[in-house]
Amino acid sequence: MKKLLYLVIPVAFGIAVLASCKSGSTTASTDAKKDSVAMPYKATYTSTWALSDSSKYVQETLQSMKDWEDNKLSNGSAYYGDTLTFLHWSGFKISAKRDSVLKVFQKVRDSLSGVKIEVATWVNTHSMDNKTDWVNVWYKETDTYKTGKVDSAFYNDANMIKNGKIVFILDQRRNLPKGK
Repeated sequence: MKKLLYLVIPVAFGIAVLASCKSGSTTASTDAKKDSVAMPYKATYTSTWALSDSSKYVQETLQSMKDWEDNKLSNGSAYYGDTLTFLHWSGFKISAKRDSVLKVFQKVRDSLSGVKIEVATWVNTHSMDNKTDWVNVWYKETDTYKTGKVDSAFYNDANMIKNGKIVFILDQRRNLPKGK
């Protein structure tokens, strides 16, 4: 039960924040009323979000994860942009042409004998100020290495979509709580 709370609490918080945005079409949100509450900080990226109605973005984001799980990274041109920036939870960063990034992904995937992904939820949003779309996915991933080591953790990936393709991924990890 405690393990589930480590996933549910951040997910519930994220959904509550995003639910405060006006739902519906990304183009219909320009008439959203302004909140009169003074915030103690000004957002440096944006504070004007709308829930997006583009299920295509969610589908391609989830397909990229499914292809990671199934070791079918050669399908990447279907959903990754010509260039891609990936910020890994460990601090590793790569920003390069899609084929170069996919080679790095494939090298990592080749060290694994198996991957299992359990998606908890996703949220599809649109930044009104920056005209960008984001798909955030919360999930548990269990990696089995060829050495026999098994590693599981909770993740949240923020995927930026431009021109219908994923161009940026911010990967965040939370370790599973230690068992008794």
